Amino acid sequence: MFLVGHVSLTRWTVGATLTVGLALAVLSRFWPWELRLPVAKVPAVIVCAMLAWTAIAGLAEPVGDWDKDGVAYHLLGPKVWLRNGIIRPIAENMNTSYPNTPEMVFTALRAFGGDRAPWFSACWTIALLLGIAATLARRCGLSVSATWWAAALVVTMPAVHAGGIVGFVDVIYATFILAAVRIGLEATELTHFAVFGFFCGLAAATKYPALLAAPVLIFCAVGNSVEWRSLRAMMPKALTAFAAACIVCSPIYLKNWILLGTPLYPPPAAVAKFMHVKYFPVEAIRQFYQYNVNRGNGHGRGPLHFFTLPFNLTYHTADFSGAGGIGLAPLAFLPLGLLELWRQRFARLLALIALLLLILWFITMQESRYLIHVYVLSAVFAAAGWQKASSITGARGRILCVAVIALSVIYGTYMIGTFQLPAARSVFSVGQARKWREERAVFIEGFDYINRSSDVSRVLILDVSVPPYYSDKDYVKPFGQWGERAYPTVETAADILPKVRELGITHVFDVASKVSGYQVPRDYPGLMLVFQGPDQRVYRVVSAR
Repeated sequence: MFLVGHVSLTRWTVGATLTVGLALAVLSRFWPWELRLPVAKVPAVIVCAMLAWTAIAGLAEPVGDWDKDGVAYHLLGPKVWLRNGIIRPIAENMNTSYPNTPEMVFTALRAFGGDRAPWFSACWTIALLLGIAATLARRCGLSVSATWWAAALVVTMPAVHAGGIVGFVDVIYATFILAAVRIGLEATELTHFAVFGFFCGLAAATKYPALLAAPVLIFCAVGNSVEWRSLRAMMPKALTAFAAACIVCSPIYLKNWILLGTPLYPPPAAVAKFMHVKYFPVEAIRQFYQYNVNRGNGHGRGPLHFFTLPFNLTYHTADFSGAGGIGLAPLAFLPLGLLELWRQRFARLLALIALLLLILWFITMQESRYLIHVYVLSAVFAAAGWQKASSITGARGRILCVAVIALSVIYGTYMIGTFQLPAARSVFSVGQARKWREERAVFIEGFDYINRSSDVSRVLILDVSVPPYYSDKDYVKPFGQWGERAYPTVETAADILPKVRELGITHVFDVASKVSGYQVPRDYPGLMLVFQGPDQRVYRVVSAR
């Protein structure tokens, strides 16, 4: 769809692409939706209840401000591309040029399901993650009951849930990483390594961190399949996986290189001054990366900080830009689970990969949702540890083990339930829907006027903090959130206001925000005030006299 969308992106082209994919799935020998795992009732009820709650909350109207990644760019790209009928870089929003496989999913959903379908998709993307978690648990030898409890622990981790709802793509990324791990650790033939590389490529086409994670996965998978001293046997398998990964993800990076001047957009700050990239000044790039370094510092990057991660990720996840913790079970049972499964080569390699990915995360950007794949593996080992602890302890010990699992599940259920409650209420109540929209959708009154007015065809948005996602009309936004400039010669509102007729702008949307005050002077020639709301004004461009 990404490739087709650069030629034409309409409901017809999206539908044709989906039809081909669905046909291949139906004609496949394997039906991925067939449930082959017997049901353990209590954890299965927990899993189904949490997915159902996610589905209900996902029917709410997508809202948020510029701090909410879904509204800021994950959902903006699909909306603009479908409106324009083609995929092209959004000049003032560099985030829409990130690897965007999930955005293609959101585009298809929006094309046929409307603006709420992408949010609703969280229920089945999280379900896919749980399916991969279950296959890993079964491969490690966990019982049916322990496998279901591993899934229940994952689905009730607020840190995992936060990475899959409201337009976030971290659950999709983690699913691709874990699918690659599941296949790669048992790959023996070149075809296996090609499929393994395919999922590594999907991960790299979803988030930049996969560019570091994929080599680690390839290293472990190839090393597991042959003797380390047999370089001749290793090279074909490594090259096959690497080639498959590159074929899958290269269109996204080549697109950035051709249209924006660099495969990684924005380029690393250290090389930005040597490269000419479109729409993003060098100083803005430096400030963007400095912000990310400060945001991703966690508690620090020293040895002590690394060894205290299990405690801090359990009790202080908010310090890692987290939206809730991961529960007590991993901290309580993971060490015993490692000891129990250590005799299995697959489990040892799984633990090694989790450690290597944790180290990569620790030395790059310590943001909780970037670690979801490791959280899932911790739940698998925790379930194994709980299974072992329950079998070797007496009645009191088993009660204590159950209490730890119960506390983890209850904590996560409460955190997720209360967080999603306002969204769920808005689905069933008109009044709550209005409240949900008014409290979370910024400057929505002005956008409502713009969207309702038939004489609005193209609107100029001046404030960098205003999310253009809410505009159903074509728009021009000269200044981006991170310092992007859609027009290199335009530095202030005063530079672009004289050019409104030249740019085909019919209306100007001006606001007084936390970032800046009103930028259109009163009685500015050629502009007529046609709407005024709380901290927002809409002007109509009138004909020059």
